[in-house]
Amino acid sequence: MKKLKYTVFALVLHFFFISCGKDNSQVIESELLIHFTNFEAEAVAHGLDIDLSTIDINGYIQNIETRGALGQCKSYSDGSQQIIVDEQYWNRISDYEREYLVFHELGHCVLEREHNDEKDENGNCISIMQSGNNGCKSVYNTEYKPELLNELFTN
Repeated sequence: MKKLKYTVFALVLHFFFISCGKDNSQVIESELLIHFTNFEAEAVAHGLDIDLSTIDINGYIQNIETRGALGQCKSYSDGSQQIIVDEQYWNRISDYEREYLVFHELGHCVLEREHNDEKDENGNCISIMQSGNNGCKSVYNTEYKPELLNELFTN
């Protein structure tokens, strides 16, 4: 009888740990999904084969407690990553600014890009990867978008 108890206990523990194991399903909030999809398309257009569905990366719109942080790329020891964008900021910005923010964070997580605070002679940021702390002017619009995307995906 004692052996049966240990066997049942061992089975219960086994199934508990299996059910609590890592869930490999990707979670990307619907408002972020279009920007994840556009990032993939732009990567392919620039000669990179990126399929975000094969990467363990999730995307969330949440309150970010870190002062001044509008978005974050978090990487974990198990290889998973999270893109988090600040909900209050997200709710007051344009679609262009949303794309810029998501592309910036995906630049960190997927392309492993660091910040690039260079600016041109007019004081315009030359990279989507700018930190926001250098005083350059963000010019992500129809005129500058192609140049900024080229810099993002080719450096």
